[in-house]
Amino acid sequence: MELRIGNRFRLGRKIGSGSFGDIYLGLDVETNEEVAIKLECKNTKHPQLHIESKFYKLMTGG
Repeated sequence: MELRIGNRFRLGRKIGSGSFGDIYLGLDVETNEEVAIKLECKNTKHPQLHIESKFYKLMTGG
């Protein structure tokens, strides 16, 4: 079964993990570009993914 994220990204194989989540190889089905997708358990006591996302946006000028 193929798993999609936001109907745009196809989730592939797991390529890494750490204390704040798991990282998967993914594919942007609109551009056919390979991407990394980081997932965090929604029940985590100290969510970090939203903070990491804001940090990356700041670094890219957004």
